[in-house]
Amino acid sequence: MTKILAFDSVYMVSPLRKLYMKLIRRIFNRKKNSNNILVLYRLDRDNVLIREKQNISGMSIEMHKDHIEALSIEFYEYLRNADICNNLVIKDLKIYNLYTRQVKLKLAGLLRCAYRIQKLSIDGRETLEIITDRQTASIMNKTFSFLQYDPVNIIWKTNRLLTFCITVNSFLMRVAAVLKMITVQSELPKDYFYKERDTNLPTVLITMPKRRPEDFYLTYVKELEKQFNIVLYSTGFLEITPKEYERIRIKQRPGFLRGLFDLKNICFNADSYIADVLIIFEKHYNLNLSIDVVNSIFSNKIDAHVSRLQTNVVDNLLAIEAKRRGIFILGDLMEEIFYCDSAICSSESENTKPFRLSLADESDVSYKGDNSLINYRLKNFNINQDDYLHALLGLNKQSKIIFYASDPSKEESQRYLTERFLFDCFHRLKEFILVIKTHPQDDGRITNYAYFDSKSPSNVILIGDIAQKGRINSSNFMLFKNFNFNAAISSCNGFLTASSSSVLQALMLGVKAGIIDKFDNGHYDYLVNYKACRLINSEESLQSFLEGKKLEISDEALTYCGLKNENINFNLGEHLIKCYEEFHAN
Repeated sequence: MTKILAFDSVYMVSPLRKLYMKLIRRIFNRKKNSNNILVLYRLDRDNVLIREKQNISGMSIEMHKDHIEALSIEFYEYLRNADICNNLVIKDLKIYNLYTRQVKLKLAGLLRCAYRIQKLSIDGRETLEIITDRQTASIMNKTFSFLQYDPVNIIWKTNRLLTFCITVNSFLMRVAAVLKMITVQSELPKDYFYKERDTNLPTVLITMPKRRPEDFYLTYVKELEKQFNIVLYSTGFLEITPKEYERIRIKQRPGFLRGLFDLKNICFNADSYIADVLIIFEKHYNLNLSIDVVNSIFSNKIDAHVSRLQTNVVDNLLAIEAKRRGIFILGDLMEEIFYCDSAICSSESENTKPFRLSLADESDVSYKGDNSLINYRLKNFNINQDDYLHALLGLNKQSKIIFYASDPSKEESQRYLTERFLFDCFHRLKEFILVIKTHPQDDGRITNYAYFDSKSPSNVILIGDIAQKGRINSSNFMLFKNFNFNAAISSCNGFLTASSSSVLQALMLGVKAGIIDKFDNGHYDYLVNYKACRLINSEESLQSFLEGKKLEISDEALTYCGLKNENINFNLGEHLIKCYEEFHAN
C-alpha cells in the first residue's frame, strides 16, 4: 500500500501551493493501492493530508528528542564544513552563519524524515520507490550521507511537475523576500546604551529581551553595574535611558543580499534547499540593522559578553563576533545557545547534550539553582482560585476537570495523533471533563481536526488563545479576553501535556501531573524517572493517572528541575569575574 510522508519546509505561495497539493493528491490516489511506494512531500500550511490513514508522518523514530536536537546541530556544522551556500552573503557575512536556529529546526525535520524512510526501507524486503521533487531528493540524500546511511533498496523517482512547483515558488518567494527587506522598516531599536563606571573595570556586553526590557534591566542588569562597565542593547524599545547611561545611535549603512540566484543556489540541489530556508524568511527586514547594531557595539572595547540566547541575528552575530575577537562569552541559558566559553543554567535538568555542544572544549556548566522562567510565570499569582475553571466554564463544582496544555510542535502528525488519542479516551470517560488550552502561537487547526475526527465528545472543552482571535476559524473554540493560565492549572483535578514547560508550573502549584508520550520522544522523562509525573502512553496508563493520587515529589526532584533553590548565594557578577579571569589565565 502506498504511503505518504511530509516534512516541514518553506512557505509556498497560495496558487502554487494549491497546484502542488493537487499534484500530490493525484499521485497518491493513482498509486494508492501500489506496494512499496512512498510519496514524499512538503508539509502543507493546512496539513490537509494529516488525517489520511496512509500518512506515516507521525511514525515514532524511537529516538530521544535531545539526540535529534544534538544531531541537528552536528548536521548544521557538517553542512558548514561542506561550504554549503558559501556564496550567499550580505555585507561580507555568510547568511548561513547568521540563521543558525532557523536552519537547525529545518535540519531536525529532515533527520526525522530520514529516520522514518530508513525504518521503512529496513523493515521492507522489496525495493522502496520514493516519489518527490528533485530538490527534496537531493537534500534527503545529503541527510543520508550525514547519517552514513547508504540504502541499497531505495529508488528515487523525481516528478517534473512537483519540481516545477518548487522551483517557481523558490524564485517568487526569493524576490518577495528581497522586496520586503527593502521596503519594510526594521522593528529593532536604533540605539544602544553605554555606562562607564570605572576605566579599570572590564566592560561587559548584555542584550535585553523584546518584551518588558525595563523589568529585565531592574532585575538582571543592575546586579552587574557595581562590578562592570556596561554596554547594553535592547531588542525591545526602552523608552527611558537608564540612569548614568549614554544613549548612542547605531551607525547604519546599506547592504544587499548577494548570491540569491546563483546557479548553485537555485538548481535542484541541497544548496538550493538550504538557500530557500535562509532567504525565504519573514524577518529579513531586520537583517541590515542587526549587522549594523553589532558593528556599532564592537566599536567599543568589550571584555566579556553575557549571551542568554542565540536565536535571532543580533544575538547570534554578537556571539560570533565576540568569538572571532577572542572575547570571553558566558552563556546564561534562557533559550538556545550555540557557542560560549563557559555556561550557567538554572539546574541540572537543563544541562542536556545539545546545550553541552555549545561549550568550548573542557568548559564547565554551573547551576544558579533557580528556574527563573517558572518563577517569572508564577510571580504575584494568588493560588487561592480552586474554582476558577468551574466558574469560567459554568461547570458544577463537583465536576472532575483535567486540564491539557497543547503545544505547537513541528511534529504536527504526532500532535494530531496525541490529541486524537486523548479525545477518544475521554469520549469513554464521561465522569471527567477534559479542557484543552491551545498555545498562543497555535490557531487550533490540528486540535480541531482531532476533535472532529473523535466525533466531538461532549465532555471535551476547547479553549483557544485570544492572541489567535481572527485566525481560529472554528466555532468549537471558546476565547477569553483575560484567561488566567495559572489559575486554570491550580483549579483542575489533574494536569496533562505532551511537551509544554507548563508542567513545571503544575508541580510548583501542587497539581497532579502527567506526561503524554506515545512516541518515545522523551519530553520531561526526568520527571517520570523522579516519580514527579506519571507517564501516559496508553488508555490504561491514562486511566491509572485519573484514578491515582498526586505523587509526592522529592526534594531531589525539585532541585534537579530548579524548582527548589539550593544555591541562594549564587552571584552572577562574581561568577562572571571568576570565569573571565580563568579564561584569560589559560
